Amino acid sequence: MVFAARSSWEDLREYARGGAVALLPVGSTEAHGPHLSLDTDVVIAMAVAEEAQRLLAEAGRRAVIFPALAYGVTDFARGFTGTVSISSATLEALVVDVARSLAEQGFAPIVLVNHHLEPAHFDALHRAAARAAPARVLVPDHRRKPWALELGEEFCRGGAHAGQYETSLVLAADPGRVFESRRDLPVLDIDLGRKIREGARSFRELGADRAYLGDPASATAEEGKRLLRVLARMVTELVLTEPSE
Repeated sequence: MVFAARSSWEDLREYARGGAVALLPVGSTEAHGPHLSLDTDVVIAMAVAEEAQRLLAEAGRRAVIFPALAYGVTDFARGFTGTVSISSATLEALVVDVARSLAEQGFAPIVLVNHHLEPAHFDALHRAAARAAPARVLVPDHRRKPWALELGEEFCRGGAHAGQYETSLVLAADPGRVFESRRDLPVLDIDLGRKIREGARSFRELGADRAYLGDPASATAEEGKRLLRVLARMVTELVLTEPSE
C-alpha cells in the first residue's frame, strides 16, 4: 500500500513524475444509526481505495492513496449529533483545488473514490470533475448500472444507509466500528425514492428516526468483502478504460 500521508515528498516524487493514479477517498461525518461510527463513509471509501490500488498494481498501474475528504453535503442527517454538513459550493471548490494541485505535480487521473450517497453530494463531485480541467478527474458512480445491480437488492431499493449494505462493508473493512446494538435493530423498509419524490428532505422526514434504513442485523463480513471487490473493480475498470491524453 502506498499512502501519501505516510510518505515523504521524495518518496512520492517518482510516482508523480511517472503519472501515477491519485486515489482520493471521499466520505462524510454523519450519523449512521446507533450501530455504526460517524466516519462510516470514510472507512468504506478508504477500504475501496486500498483494494483498487491492489487491483491497479496487478494491471501494471501505480497508484497513491491520498488523505480522505471527511466532510460532505449531509443535509439528510442534519439534527443528529456529530453530523457535520458543508455546502455543495464548498465541497465543489475544495475538490477542484485538490485535483488541480495533484495534477500540477503529474498525478493522473485523480479518482474520487466516494462513498457518501446523498444526491446533492454526488452531484457536487460530478460538477467538480467537470470544472477541474486541466486536471483529469474521474468519479466512479456506483448508483448507476451495471454496477448498482451487483450491490444487492437493498442498495437498489435506495435503503442502503446504515443497513445491511453499509454494515456489511464496515464488518469487512473495520469490524471494530460495528457495535453489537445492530443485532437488535428491526428492519426499516422505506421506499426512499418515493419518500424523496413526496418531499422528504431528512432522515426524520423519511421515518428513519435513528438514522438508519434497511436491515443492519442481517449484515455479514463475507457479504462486505464481496461488495468491496465490486466497488474496487468499478474504480479499476474506469481507470483502465479511460482514454489517455
